[in-house]
Amino acid sequence: MVDYREKLVEKRLRSISQVVMVTGGKGGVGKSLIASTAALLLSRSSNRTGLLDLDLHGPSSCFILGVKEAPVESEEGLVPPVVEGVKVMSIDLLARGKPLPLRGHAKEEVVKEMLALTAYGELDYLLVDLPPGTGDELLTVSRYVRVNGVALVVTTPTQLAVNVARKVVEILSSIPVRIAGIVENMSGGGATSPSRDLAREMGVEFLGSIPYDLALNSLVGKIGGRELLSTNFAESLSYILKKAGFKIT
Repeated sequence: MVDYREKLVEKRLRSISQVVMVTGGKGGVGKSLIASTAALLLSRSSNRTGLLDLDLHGPSSCFILGVKEAPVESEEGLVPPVVEGVKVMSIDLLARGKPLPLRGHAKEEVVKEMLALTAYGELDYLLVDLPPGTGDELLTVSRYVRVNGVALVVTTPTQLAVNVARKVVEILSSIPVRIAGIVENMSGGGATSPSRDLAREMGVEFLGSIPYDLALNSLVGKIGGRELLSTNFAESLSYILKKAGFKIT
């Protein structure tokens, strides 16, 4: 049986210049904050930008950006709400905050459905916030974006986070999906770190470190996108995105 969504996903992705997967394997390393802030930075630099939150069990991009509006149904599909120029789609907007008891093949089906039905239109960048681990969400998206996809691998300066990130790098390299580089979040500012060692070991560029910002943790969810852009976190991430070759002004 032919799955109509396959052709629809391909059609949607042809209208997107680059899909940026924000991953890292370990939970709690700040992938969602990096994906959301990166989307804001790219939009501010006059890029047509979308954000797709595929953390099906713990979506948080809407909380970070203060998105409450539901997608609007149209002939083209589901039109996502817009925050500071960023078109945001999340399973949270469809499930209305309720938990989804998904596993196995059901996850792949939800990811495919969201890719097929979301009408982003023409985009320069689509940021994809992926959940922890190397499971269905990562593998499903990677299968569709081999041509126009790139990955940012997020770690923290701990051996635990780096060990899991190594597995993500290995999987992405085998698919293959291009890896823009490794980003170390919550850095303590040391001259050496296991994240740098991982980049050297795997032949991947180390894009830089984002210092740990204690104040930022208390602000997330209480400030809007514009205020988030004025943080030291956003300034550090802007430098990293420029180094990775993204269009940041």
